[in-house]
Amino acid sequence: MSRLNEPALDILSRLGAHPAVSFYEQAVASTLTTILGELGLGFQTDGYSNVVVRIPGQVSTEAPIAFVAHLDHPGFEAFSTHGDYLVAKALGGVPAASFSTPVPLQVILADGRRLRATAAGRHGPESDRQVLVQLEAPDPLELPCPVVFDLEDFRLDGHLIHMRALDDLAGCAAVLAALASLSHQPFPGDVYGVFTRAEEVGLVGARLLAEAGTLPRDTLVVSVESSRTLPGADIGAGPVIRVGDASSTFSADAEAALLRARETLDRGPQGFKAQRQLMSGGTCEASAFALYGYRSTGIAFPLGNYHNAAPDGTVQAEYIHLDDFKGGIALMVEAAHRVQDRENTAARRWLREIPEEWRERLRSSAG
Repeated sequence: MSRLNEPALDILSRLGAHPAVSFYEQAVASTLTTILGELGLGFQTDGYSNVVVRIPGQVSTEAPIAFVAHLDHPGFEAFSTHGDYLVAKALGGVPAASFSTPVPLQVILADGRRLRATAAGRHGPESDRQVLVQLEAPDPLELPCPVVFDLEDFRLDGHLIHMRALDDLAGCAAVLAALASLSHQPFPGDVYGVFTRAEEVGLVGARLLAEAGTLPRDTLVVSVESSRTLPGADIGAGPVIRVGDASSTFSADAEAALLRARETLDRGPQGFKAQRQLMSGGTCEASAFALYGYRSTGIAFPLGNYHNAAPDGTVQAEYIHLDDFKGGIALMVEAAHRVQDRENTAARRWLREIPEEWRERLRSSAG
């Protein structure tokens, strides 16, 4: 299966070959399910084509753990014409430059062909978030259809991975790689991989899946995605254990599985790099599951050029560090093994173990 030295990178490059925006995830989902077949992993889809994988654990009474990632990325939907132009509406948070500069685009046809095009300025009031799209060469189109930025599908440059859509294909690839590893190992509770649709327009697939109770209600849910860099969440310093997002703080019980995994990995000869941070740059799928009573937490890969918005105001490929990506996979695999042991983190042991001498001193000094 591998065309790259690292199977996880091969998975990522294969997913990246299929541009996807909200509601147009079919091609990348098809590649994802093909990879699942190659890995010998079965899957189910719900009524909204969210993909759910379950690997049974050894202890039926242990809480399951689910790793959740989304298939889509911000882009546009071309839905009508205006003279010689297409009119496209933004789906998700696209860079401001999309509406004011001639940004190169690709119009994606149903058969997978890509037509070169250019954003030709805003159309209508600002609140409509619409842009005119000029095709490089005339071509009959069936509307509506997705439109994405004309950026690289995948490129590994030293320790940096560059892609149009690392958010959240990096999460999808990392979950697939973790499932591949776990499929050959014994672990306590069931492990789920969940791949959702239409996250960028409001966590839609995740909200519907959580509302339906598709995952058992005692599942520990881990949102896995790339998220914009922040102070304390730096590129190359390891995956981030995400304690919250812009909307909510997450479950300490779910996070404990990640913290225990980090402690275990850190005992290795090379140690283990990981960060822990409130990632307040956006709202992730952990918040959607928390709303419906799930204990949720997150893993994030610190992301450069978040949503393709470069610091200089141009539209550029996103990038993450290879070590952060690989570390996130290792953290997921180890967390699946540590669900049963999550109460045994160093901090929890310290808090529970009150020395008798301190108890006695407080008793003797009590007024």
